[in-house]
Amino acid sequence: MDEYPISICKAEPKALPAVLDILSAVGLPHDGVVEHLSGFLLAKAEASRIAGCIGLEMHGELGLLRSAAVLPEYQGRGVGYKLTSRLLEIAREQGITEIALLTTTAASYFHDKFGFEQSERSSYEDRLAASPEWNLPRCSSASFMTLKLDPARHASGERR
Repeated sequence: MDEYPISICKAEPKALPAVLDILSAVGLPHDGVVEHLSGFLLAKAEASRIAGCIGLEMHGELGLLRSAAVLPEYQGRGVGYKLTSRLLEIAREQGITEIALLTTTAASYFHDKFGFEQSERSSYEDRLAASPEWNLPRCSSASFMTLKLDPARHASGERR
């Protein structure tokens, strides 16, 4: 699947411009990225080029997976899968028991690869009210999905 190795690492503040560029390249919002950059992971490809990113907002034991983005030239190479797998592993390690996400384009991907299920957005309004992404008008019509996390299950046990 990969033509070269992809490494996953935590985002540092100096990576902010690259993260914003990736989000712009795939049409995702920048709202809340600065505030939650410490919860972002980066995928680095050849010559340490940042090929993708994904973020995690923590709201108690609920995490909001956000800003999952891969540059077009790296799509279809497993970069998104690696980012999401690592993010779920970190969430489990941090005691997150459930992950939520909003998507307009990737509902089947998150369901098929990781087991996310469609959920009722109204059931999460109070828990995610502080999230910048949750409150964006463009996200109000997005598919809302959740995944219960088993702390004993590791990313290697995710669906493929």
